[in-house]
Amino acid sequence: MKKLLSVFLMVSMVFVGTEMFAQGKSKIKISNGSAKDLVQQIKDNPNAEELYLFRNGLDSIPEEVGMLKNLKELTVSSNRVTYVPPVICTLTNLEKISLKNNNIKQLPAEIGNLKNLTELDLDGNELEELPESICNLENLTYLSVTNNKLYHLPQNIGNLQNLQFLYIGRNSLQELPASIANLTELVELNIAGSGRMLVVPNMGNCHNLETLFIDSSTLFDESFSPRSLPRLEVRVLP
Repeated sequence: MKKLLSVFLMVSMVFVGTEMFAQGKSKIKISNGSAKDLVQQIKDNPNAEELYLFRNGLDSIPEEVGMLKNLKELTVSSNRVTYVPPVICTLTNLEKISLKNNNIKQLPAEIGNLKNLTELDLDGNELEELPESICNLENLTYLSVTNNKLYHLPQNIGNLQNLQFLYIGRNSLQELPASIANLTELVELNIAGSGRMLVVPNMGNCHNLETLFIDSSTLFDESFSPRSLPRLEVRVLP
């Protein structure tokens, strides 16, 4: 019995802030910890595939994150991060990134190297622009940058041919790039609160578009009528 108990304790051992999974997979999860705790957990679990950091008061993401070559999911939310190190862009197995509710002002230009990325959540930061290289994320299906300080979007955003969900509400946009009309896989588009008198381009080829969130000042290009898309529901948000 003592032998069985000993084996159980060894298998179920959990480091501070870290949950270990079977078959060599691991998840590092730290809440209300410190940067020192994080660096140690990275060194102890270099094969981790998921990293979750909530409310740790982090001002930056440590360079040691670059050691996690198998990382598929990175969540750093509700911290004080202002800087995203380019080393994150070397983690080419990443599929999901959430950096919401921080103080990020700029993304590294190398973010376009993350070819396997499918989801990118940047809500609640201080971004004034997105790097043009973000348009190279050909597998991206979900992009959310609501509640930032964006003045414009990359002109080639229409290159994101697999994008299904685009949320750009509550920004300071001056216009929408015409290439947004090339996002033919779009299912939802939210531009409400993105800037007064924004003009929605002709989305006539976006036959999968089901929901468009706008506000009362939004305009439509004269060549486009939302009624031309029978599946489309336009919702006006206050």
